[in-house]
Amino acid sequence: MAAALAGYRSTWRPSLIDGYVLRSLARPAVGVLGVTLIAFLLEQTLRLIRELSANGAHLGFLPGLITNLVPYHLGLALPASFFIAMFIVVARMDEDSEIDAIMAGGVSFERMVAPLVFVGVILGILSILLTGYLQPYSRFAYRAMRNAALDAGWTAQIEPQVFMSAGPDFTITADEVDASGRNMKGVFIRRITPTGETLVTATSGRLGLRPDGKTTELTLSGGVLYEDGPHGDPRVLRFGNVTDFETLGGAQKLDPRGVGDAQELTLPELVRELTRRDALIPHAVLESELLSRLTRSFAVPFLPFLALPLAMAAKRGRRAPGMIVGAVALVAFHHGVTLAKNFGGNGKAPPLLILGTVFLVFVGFCLWMFFSSRKRPGETPISGLFMRVEGFFERRSKVKPTAMQSRGGLSLTGYMSRIFAVRTAVAAGALLGLLQLIDLLERTNDILHRGGAIEILRYLALRLPDMFQQIAGFAVLAGALFTFNQLAATSEMVAMRATGLSLYQIFRRALPVALSVAALDLVVAETLAPRAEQALTTWWNASAPAAQKKEPEPHWFRIGGDLVVAKGSTADGRTLTGLTIYQRDGDLALMRRMTAQSATPEVGGWKMRDAVVTDVGPQRAVVTAGGDVHWPTSLSAGDAARLFSDSSDISSANAIKALKGTEPLNRAPAEFQTRIQRTIAQGFAPLIMLLLALPAALGHTRSNRTLPVIFGLGGGLFYLVVDGLLTAMGQTGVLPPAAAAWGAPVAFGCGALSILLYAEG
Repeated sequence: MAAALAGYRSTWRPSLIDGYVLRSLARPAVGVLGVTLIAFLLEQTLRLIRELSANGAHLGFLPGLITNLVPYHLGLALPASFFIAMFIVVARMDEDSEIDAIMAGGVSFERMVAPLVFVGVILGILSILLTGYLQPYSRFAYRAMRNAALDAGWTAQIEPQVFMSAGPDFTITADEVDASGRNMKGVFIRRITPTGETLVTATSGRLGLRPDGKTTELTLSGGVLYEDGPHGDPRVLRFGNVTDFETLGGAQKLDPRGVGDAQELTLPELVRELTRRDALIPHAVLESELLSRLTRSFAVPFLPFLALPLAMAAKRGRRAPGMIVGAVALVAFHHGVTLAKNFGGNGKAPPLLILGTVFLVFVGFCLWMFFSSRKRPGETPISGLFMRVEGFFERRSKVKPTAMQSRGGLSLTGYMSRIFAVRTAVAAGALLGLLQLIDLLERTNDILHRGGAIEILRYLALRLPDMFQQIAGFAVLAGALFTFNQLAATSEMVAMRATGLSLYQIFRRALPVALSVAALDLVVAETLAPRAEQALTTWWNASAPAAQKKEPEPHWFRIGGDLVVAKGSTADGRTLTGLTIYQRDGDLALMRRMTAQSATPEVGGWKMRDAVVTDVGPQRAVVTAGGDVHWPTSLSAGDAARLFSDSSDISSANAIKALKGTEPLNRAPAEFQTRIQRTIAQGFAPLIMLLLALPAALGHTRSNRTLPVIFGLGGGLFYLVVDGLLTAMGQTGVLPPAAAAWGAPVAFGCGALSILLYAEG
């Protein structure tokens, strides 16, 4: 050891201690990076599954789309993962007095940071390769593959009660569809023609795709055809069997890589475009994009100068302040780069000046923190501030001994629950901060275009409930692992086990915290998350810049047996525009169409103003124009607002009402049925995470405590992936809703219990 320390302090060449630090850094770095990537790729996977299914695209495009998203999210998560891994390693070495031993051997503070800076340089170069070369190509590949998926043509398969836009001005839906997606009952078709609408209803039908992959073959039985005439003389035809062909799809234009988007240009291409006077992209945008990439990459090697003093300042159990300061510094830097890039691209400030200022301020802060703690490692300029804050909160009246004796000491359950609850809360805060950081890195430019920097707070608040649902279970897993590891490191777990405490009893004492998180997750999922997502999507669409605003697309839905389409709605849902209602008789044949330019809610339904009513008889149709018409329905203004906000989240209470027909149904019943099953099933996630963490309670001070942690983290991540994919398969009708919702909890719960029974035996 003495020889290793002597070599360590006398040379800057790699030594045994350098290798030890680097090996210690590898596992947490990979773990944190894996957690972040899986969390974001899982969310993107679920979104893409819904988008591809809604457009009738083949799910075979999904693996390629997800693969092309990896470089982008990897570049975003790399700096944060590096910092967190350094913090964990340095804090552990400091807690175990390894750093004290190294410094006692004469190793300087500057020499200690050398291996971490070396890793930072390597990661900085990797960041340049990612952002400068790989990401531009992967962004274009993602755009091209998504375009190909949506343009590949409809698969000629539909889901029951879902309105499919199978081509321009062509909509089809069916009340019932078999497992193949081809045989249907209660068919409804609408085409837009130069003279108006052509409507077809049929008792049954079969859908097929011809060999060209673009033409559908539709065979209908027992139906009615209604067609608007050129002079207001509609035509009605009843048929027994008919076969129709429809050409679908059509090539969508795909711009070449980098045309109009500087993010799709590599670093050499950005430099080359900057030298051209006839560049299609403004020079300010090109310069800001180039400098922002270099700024983020060049900052990575300076992260060790921030992580080392902050982690050592956490020596006496005060880890939270250092982590908070580091997280705030990283968030401020990344958002500062994004804001500076936006200001530079808009011409409000010279890109080199404003981005260079952000870089120098961050680097100066890192170096200031490092060099100011050289004389007294573990004491930073912010240590005194946090000590004063802690002292302020600790000034409280002391409890008298008699009162303590009357209340009794802290029970084992209370002691373990307190430690577990604190660490779960810290883990939840860290995970939420990390997810919001990466999410904001992707969205900040769009948010700034929607009202300025103040709108970032609104976006964070509205995204918080959904993100909490994503991390609730994993926060319990991390909190339990930290708790059991600490108890094992201090030999407290050995003492508990020596008294005869079984794993079941440890589980029972930690259960109240897991149940509390599960209950909070349920409340968030049922109340806060759906409202927050609706508010977010409504604000996002309403505040879009003029160049990004699109014409509102018609929204189809079912309610109370009526098929309804509306072109638009006000934000509060109290006015529907371009409303058309199609009503069918007991044989599912079209019997009435009602149209109105606008409609407003009234007692017992909606008032359709200046409505046109078309009654379809056995041989002819009668049109009545003008006047207000009452539409009796259970549709409310809130339902309309939620429908037109395009939010995907829905509470189980709303899902039950939609299936009963008292609220609008605009998606497959399988999605609503899966949501109902998930109401209780998702509450088991924290309990399963606690079970996966229990093997860590078997460790002691001299045992290998890393293996149980890896098992817990790996099992938790695998559970999230499997549970998310099964849920998506249930929502798209691939699996029965009960199997999709309960498959992962039952399988992983049984597996975790089996492992615990084996370990206990």
